[in-house]
Amino acid sequence: MPPLFLGLLFIWIAAVAGGAFGYQYRAMRKYGVENTSLLSMFVATVPIPLIACSILLPGWTQALAQAGFRTNAIVFGFGFCWGLGAITYAYGFNILGMALAASLLKGVTVAVGSGGPLIRHWESIPALARVVTIMGLSVLIAGTAFAGKAGIKREREDRAQDPKAEPTSARLKATGRLFWWGLMMCLISGVISACANLGYDRADSIEKAMLVKAHTDLAWKATLIRWMPMYWGGISALVIFMGGAMLLSGTWRNYFAPGTCRDFTISSSMGLVHFLAQIPYGVGAYYLGRLGTTVGWGMNIGMALIVAATIGLLTGEWKGASRQASGTLYLAIAILITAIGVLAYANNLV
Repeated sequence: MPPLFLGLLFIWIAAVAGGAFGYQYRAMRKYGVENTSLLSMFVATVPIPLIACSILLPGWTQALAQAGFRTNAIVFGFGFCWGLGAITYAYGFNILGMALAASLLKGVTVAVGSGGPLIRHWESIPALARVVTIMGLSVLIAGTAFAGKAGIKREREDRAQDPKAEPTSARLKATGRLFWWGLMMCLISGVISACANLGYDRADSIEKAMLVKAHTDLAWKATLIRWMPMYWGGISALVIFMGGAMLLSGTWRNYFAPGTCRDFTISSSMGLVHFLAQIPYGVGAYYLGRLGTTVGWGMNIGMALIVAATIGLLTGEWKGASRQASGTLYLAIAILITAIGVLAYANNLV
């Protein structure tokens, strides 16, 4: 099977999980957002990866040691920033609303997350492939902008139909500083959320250490070890800041409240979904080759946006939206599909 096809297949699997992640929040009854986020992230970054590495990568702890403290610390640091990205996004989302916050986050994350590896591997990439890659990423960012514009139109229409939703909009108009604070949070979140891919790209030496340790061709399985230090960094950030916030507010008691078994089960399942939103991406990047962490990252975000939009359409989120808002969303999806095609072509040029 052609490597490009395999790469696209695994990235599509990751995108489906990434696009669907978060919809389980609607099913929560007792847990707050912080309870659900911390539990799901813990499941995604601690027990599941440990089990996967123990089964697929014998001797993986020795490989981490061979990679050296400095390398592991750098990747851990990227992971810590990635964890902070989830927290800062929550603040921006609460101020700006989902549509604007998400479009800002995705646009910045594409630029930083794909641009970093492209610059790092610049000399090893043919000139034409560089140009086409930059074109594809530019089209992808435009697609995220149109998706955000469609969401903003729909949110405004919803507020016009529901007067109870108006206070948030009025508050934003009355206090410009609040808007700029939300904007800054989203921009910061976009940059540091991209650390998920920057850290994965920098962990290539850890994967090489795993291959040396194994004395055999582990193929895609060796990509799993790249995530470990970054996962530990990410969960550390959430435990420190989100766990600290729960201690101060007392919402940690939700974990032990009567009737929370259902919420615990759903939140834990979200951890598995989150795991599937990342590990297949790494496998897909492996099959895409030298441009894997550049083209693959952009494709992953573009596909996840398409999946999220499709789920929104199928679940009735866009029911009653104006033709203008719906048309903008369809245009965004068309642009995103075009961008994915351009990026696939760029990868084929290497």
